[in-house]
Amino acid sequence: MGKSQKQRAMRRHNPMRVPDSHLPQGLASASSSSSKGAAILPIIQKMGGLDPLERKWACVAVSSLIQNDPSTRRLLQGKNIVGALITRLSDGEEEVVVEAAGALRNLCVDGGYDICAEMYNKHIIAPLQMFIPKISTTLSQFLESPKTAPENAQKVVYEFADNVITILWCLSETSNKALNAVNELSLVPFLMSFLISRDRLPITTVTSAGKPL
Repeated sequence: MGKSQKQRAMRRHNPMRVPDSHLPQGLASASSSSSKGAAILPIIQKMGGLDPLERKWACVAVSSLIQNDPSTRRLLQGKNIVGALITRLSDGEEEVVVEAAGALRNLCVDGGYDICAEMYNKHIIAPLQMFIPKISTTLSQFLESPKTAPENAQKVVYEFADNVITILWCLSETSNKALNAVNELSLVPFLMSFLISRDRLPITTVTSAGKPL
């Protein structure tokens, strides 16, 4: 995690990401460029609704809408989608939390520094910090007794861990303030636990754990 500013400048962005530089600036231009504007309001409404299935659907829909679509991503930003998803990280339904983390991870990868900075400013580290010991405990249980949990349950946990780690990694490359905040979490033992057990864990999760080190 202790990377210099110069090293962070060399960060490789998502090669599949459609850059924003070709787009006119402002929400009005983003609205005219996006073909999915009508879908945004229902997503925002359902994300804050009482039905957990609708909240989960809304989180999944965000990931679907933003894929290689910077105009729609900017429209969602204008509706405080980052704040709404961060709120869902504290949702009472685990499936909603998992999907919210996935959507935030995709926003980090596709949106770059601006969205990561917004996440940091909206205090995303606080809920992420709470997940670290929970993931560690669950990981230890899976490794000690792999047959006690269904394979699909393990898959969800590993993907969730991957998303949390990726978000923290992206945040650490956003600014010195964000880097210092992530370093204060003392993540090295947590990340190393994935590498130590790499022969029994999904390669994607292990790879994500190795990147910030």
